[in-house]
Amino acid sequence: MSETTTLSTSTRKNEARERRLERWVKQPPVGPNMQYLRDAERIAALDHLGHRDRVLDLASESTLTAELDADEVVRLDFSSGASDTAREELGDAVDTYEVTEPEAPRLPFPDDHFDGAVCIGPYDWKFLDVTGLTDEVHRVTESDGLYVFSVPTPRSPYAANGNNRFYEPDEALDVITPDWHLADVDLLFQYPRRLHLGINSLPEKYQERFVEGAERLSEELTERKMWDRASYIVLAARPMKYESYLEQGVDSLFRPTRDGGFWDELTDSIIRALDYEFDGETVTWSRDESQEWRYATMAMMGVMNWRASSVGSDRHDEQIHREFEYFEEHVESGELPDEMPSYGLGPLLSAYAMAAEVFDDERERYLDTARTLFDHANETVEFDHAEDSLVLYGATYLLESDPSDDDVRAFVERGLFEISERRTTEGLFQFENATTRRHQNQMYTCWALSRAIEVTGQTGYLGDVESVLDYTIENRMRDDGAFIWEDLPVYARLPGEIRNKLTAQTPYWHYLYECHQTFFVNAVSHYYAGGGEKNYSNEVRRAMAWIFETNGTGRDLVDVSGIGVPMRQVTVDGRMDNRQFQRGWRDQQYKGTYEVGSYVMALTHLLDGTVE
Repeated sequence: MSETTTLSTSTRKNEARERRLERWVKQPPVGPNMQYLRDAERIAALDHLGHRDRVLDLASESTLTAELDADEVVRLDFSSGASDTAREELGDAVDTYEVTEPEAPRLPFPDDHFDGAVCIGPYDWKFLDVTGLTDEVHRVTESDGLYVFSVPTPRSPYAANGNNRFYEPDEALDVITPDWHLADVDLLFQYPRRLHLGINSLPEKYQERFVEGAERLSEELTERKMWDRASYIVLAARPMKYESYLEQGVDSLFRPTRDGGFWDELTDSIIRALDYEFDGETVTWSRDESQEWRYATMAMMGVMNWRASSVGSDRHDEQIHREFEYFEEHVESGELPDEMPSYGLGPLLSAYAMAAEVFDDERERYLDTARTLFDHANETVEFDHAEDSLVLYGATYLLESDPSDDDVRAFVERGLFEISERRTTEGLFQFENATTRRHQNQMYTCWALSRAIEVTGQTGYLGDVESVLDYTIENRMRDDGAFIWEDLPVYARLPGEIRNKLTAQTPYWHYLYECHQTFFVNAVSHYYAGGGEKNYSNEVRRAMAWIFETNGTGRDLVDVSGIGVPMRQVTVDGRMDNRQFQRGWRDQQYKGTYEVGSYVMALTHLLDGTVE
């Protein structure tokens, strides 16, 4: 093919696309059956958006733009010709007109500029960079804003033409995962292709009856959440501003306790926890005076995951070094690691190994401490307790720092084999401790196995991780995205339920913990890093949305706390001010730094692309 022919073909394609974009702005008249879809999408979008201060319309049909209820309307099109057509149609109804390239969309607006955005139609187009556009809309939409857009599914009567992009329900949700929370959805019905075409050929008065039927079916699909029957999906999503949440979470660990943080300026170290009182509106925080050699270690594990990632920074390096010095003093005195359980030893080992990679000038110092911790683990850990998995987890980072260390490699390979042998036909891991089946223990084991698979390349064990994740989703993930602590049989729950009725002592299985959400997200992230290919994106999105949106309180748990991290727990009936707990358990009104560590790690994974 000659250069002239190639240029001519390219020109014709561009001209055809330009005509299509211009026609989209002003749709030609159609019969009631075809008009029904346009109306249904427009009405759904307008209902979701309501009144807005400043709204961005991304190339929707002009009739929708004209009806937007906003103090300021900005319209963006994907060609200058389409923008000119929109200006002719809408005039002063739009305050600002802008244009961007569909293959590389860039929105000429500052961050958090709009409290609403809408895009009805363009997600159909194959030439549009959907991911890039969605990312840009996320950037320019403020945290309490709303983005409404539509996608067609393969059930659309137009799918047979093959001219557009079509989305299965999971693919539609993947568009917003993990950076958006699905606030609402409309599922629109259209008749199958042959019937649709036949209806279009009828006189308009007969088409109206079919339109009424389609409207009723759309209402039923939406009410019953029958995604797989919809021909078009209108999604209303709120942006998850993970960058802000992560910054607040990291900063909280290094903010003095007198200012509502977790940093003790007397010892130059991270404390175990903050206690709180909650009256339903106001949270009062106080320093927790107890000492446990396990909470701050997981906090540092999270911090070092952040620091070593593409989204980390050096802004807390001075305090990070001081925290390591604090631990080293206790290691040198012999107090640690002898008094530290696996729950503390494993995360601290991982933190030191990562620090050796991040801080080149302190590499040997941090590796020496990591080896001291490992030597203790190598002598004492039998992998018979669920929390021993965390020691395997920590050892994988040491092996990654020094792949030539045969002792560490042997320990990792032994742990990988022995833990995998503990998987039962139920799909979970069974250790000797009584709490082995609980959510956090199963997730720690997934972290460890996935990391061991990643550093050894033994991907044959990935099925063991998948079995736990699948069991957890099927049996422990609630409709609102929260994870229950343990799926106990009725006979085991009965005494606690009776006691709850008689004495208001809340059984532990009535508690939903924020940290359980992030334990799962971190497990999925490590599973992907180990080579796992099963898609858990929607479950990750739902798990994180529970913290910020769907936890049964109607409130963002970070906003409630006022200290930059989520509240610790919510009961199944939506209470955060509950002091009663099942007999034998301590008061649950505290925020442990181990929770913050897992939270920081999960947000880091979401932002650096290791989990979606």
